[in-house]
Amino acid sequence: MTRRLGPASEVFMRLTIALLTLLTCALTGGCGVVAPALVPAAHAPMANVSGVWTGRVETQGRLVPITMTLTQTGPDVAGDMSVGGWSRLTGGVKGSVQGELLTLSLDRVTLGELTVKQDTMTGQVSAGLPVNLRRSK
Repeated sequence: MTRRLGPASEVFMRLTIALLTLLTCALTGGCGVVAPALVPAAHAPMANVSGVWTGRVETQGRLVPITMTLTQTGPDVAGDMSVGGWSRLTGGVKGSVQGELLTLSLDRVTLGELTVKQDTMTGQVSAGLPVNLRRSK
Protein backbone atom coordinates (compact mmCIF):
# COMPACT_ATOMS: atom_id res chain seq x y z
CA MET A 1 0.00 0.00 0.00
CA THR A 2 1.44 3.33 -1.10
CA ARG A 3 0.69 6.39 0.88
CA ARG A 4 0.07 9.56 -1.09
CA LEU A 5 1.12 12.95 0.30
CA GLY A 6 -1.22 15.90 0.22
CA PRO A 7 -0.63 18.78 -2.26
CA ALA A 8 0.95 21.06 0.37
CA SER A 9 3.35 18.35 1.56
CA GLU A 10 4.35 17.55 -2.03
CA VAL A 11 5.14 21.22 -2.81
CA PHE A 12 7.15 21.51 0.41
CA MET A 13 9.13 18.36 -0.44
CA ARG A 14 9.92 19.62 -3.98
CA LEU A 15 11.06 23.03 -2.67
CA THR A 16 13.26 21.37 -0.07
CA ILE A 17 14.92 19.15 -2.70
CA ALA A 18 15.43 22.16 -5.02
CA LEU A 19 16.98 24.26 -2.25
CA LEU A 20 19.28 21.44 -1.15
CA THR A 21 20.38 20.92 -4.76
CA LEU A 22 21.14 24.64 -5.18
CA LEU A 23 23.00 24.76 -1.88
CA THR A 24 25.09 21.72 -2.81
CA CYS A 25 25.97 23.27 -6.20
CA ALA A 26 26.91 26.58 -4.59
CA LEU A 27 29.12 24.97 -1.96
CA THR A 28 30.94 22.61 -4.30
CA GLY A 29 31.10 24.78 -7.42
CA GLY A 30 34.36 26.54 -6.52
CA CYS A 31 36.19 23.72 -4.79
CA GLY A 32 38.57 23.04 -7.68
CA VAL A 33 39.39 26.69 -8.34
CA VAL A 34 42.28 28.47 -6.62
CA ALA A 35 41.47 32.10 -6.02
CA PRO A 36 44.26 34.48 -7.11
CA ALA A 37 44.49 35.92 -3.60
CA LEU A 38 45.31 32.45 -2.26
CA VAL A 39 48.22 31.85 -4.65
CA PRO A 40 51.43 32.21 -2.63
CA ALA A 41 53.54 35.25 -3.52
CA ALA A 42 56.47 32.98 -4.46
CA HIS A 43 54.36 31.32 -7.18
CA ALA A 44 53.00 34.54 -8.70
CA PRO A 45 54.44 35.82 -12.01
CA MET A 46 57.94 37.26 -11.56
CA ALA A 47 57.89 40.87 -10.39
CA ASN A 48 59.94 43.55 -12.11
CA VAL A 49 61.96 45.39 -9.46
CA SER A 50 64.18 47.52 -11.72
CA GLY A 51 64.14 51.22 -10.93
CA VAL A 52 64.54 53.69 -8.11
CA TRP A 53 62.64 52.87 -4.93
CA THR A 54 62.15 55.35 -2.10
CA GLY A 55 60.43 55.09 1.24
CA ARG A 56 61.11 54.59 4.89
CA VAL A 57 61.86 52.10 7.58
CA GLU A 58 60.46 52.51 11.07
CA THR A 59 62.81 52.02 13.99
CA GLN A 60 62.57 53.07 17.61
CA GLY A 61 59.54 55.22 16.87
CA ARG A 62 61.15 57.24 14.07
CA LEU A 63 61.01 56.99 10.29
CA VAL A 64 64.33 56.70 8.47
CA PRO A 65 64.49 57.38 4.68
CA ILE A 66 65.57 54.63 2.26
CA THR A 67 66.56 54.88 -1.39
CA MET A 68 67.32 51.82 -3.54
CA THR A 69 68.36 51.75 -7.17
CA LEU A 70 67.93 48.24 -8.55
CA THR A 71 68.56 46.50 -11.87
CA GLN A 72 67.17 43.08 -12.69
CA THR A 73 68.30 40.41 -15.14
CA GLY A 74 65.90 37.48 -14.99
CA PRO A 75 65.55 36.60 -11.32
CA ASP A 76 68.90 38.23 -10.35
CA VAL A 77 68.89 41.69 -8.78
CA ALA A 78 71.76 44.08 -8.03
CA GLY A 79 72.01 47.73 -7.06
CA ASP A 80 72.69 50.26 -4.33
CA MET A 81 70.84 51.09 -1.15
CA SER A 82 71.10 54.10 1.13
CA VAL A 83 69.46 54.14 4.55
CA GLY A 84 69.62 57.61 6.11
CA GLY A 85 72.31 57.71 8.77
CA TRP A 86 72.99 53.97 8.87
CA SER A 87 76.30 53.10 7.26
CA ARG A 88 75.77 49.45 8.18
CA LEU A 89 72.69 49.35 5.91
CA THR A 90 74.14 51.41 3.06
CA GLY A 91 75.99 50.03 0.03
CA GLY A 92 75.72 47.53 -2.78
CA VAL A 93 72.87 45.02 -2.61
CA LYS A 94 72.36 41.69 -4.35
CA GLY A 95 69.39 39.41 -4.39
CA SER A 96 66.81 37.50 -6.34
CA VAL A 97 63.14 37.60 -7.23
CA GLN A 98 60.83 34.61 -7.00
CA GLY A 99 57.29 35.53 -7.95
CA GLU A 100 56.46 38.64 -5.92
CA LEU A 101 59.15 37.97 -3.31
CA LEU A 102 62.42 39.91 -3.38
CA THR A 103 65.26 38.66 -1.19
CA LEU A 104 68.08 41.18 -0.69
CA SER A 105 71.37 41.28 1.14
CA LEU A 106 74.31 43.61 1.65
CA ASP A 107 77.84 42.27 1.94
CA ARG A 108 77.55 42.37 5.74
CA VAL A 109 73.84 41.77 6.35
CA THR A 110 70.98 39.70 4.95
CA LEU A 111 68.15 42.20 4.72
CA GLY A 112 65.26 39.78 4.40
CA GLU A 113 62.30 39.30 2.12
CA LEU A 114 60.07 42.00 0.64
CA THR A 115 56.80 41.60 -1.26
CA VAL A 116 56.53 43.50 -4.55
CA LYS A 117 53.14 44.51 -5.94
CA GLN A 118 53.64 46.62 -9.08
CA ASP A 119 55.17 49.89 -7.78
CA THR A 120 54.97 49.07 -4.06
CA MET A 121 57.43 47.06 -1.98
CA THR A 122 56.64 46.11 1.63
CA GLY A 123 57.94 43.78 4.28
CA GLN A 124 60.35 43.51 7.14
CA VAL A 125 64.13 43.64 7.05
CA SER A 126 66.96 43.17 9.56
CA ALA A 127 65.51 42.33 12.94
CA GLY A 128 61.90 42.78 11.83
CA LEU A 129 61.98 46.47 10.90
CA PRO A 130 58.91 47.34 8.77
CA VAL A 131 59.68 48.80 5.32
CA ASN A 132 57.42 50.57 2.80
CA LEU A 133 58.83 51.63 -0.57
CA ARG A 134 57.40 53.06 -3.81
CA ARG A 135 58.99 52.99 -7.24
CA SER A 136 59.73 56.46 -8.65
CA LYS A 137 58.16 57.14 -12.03
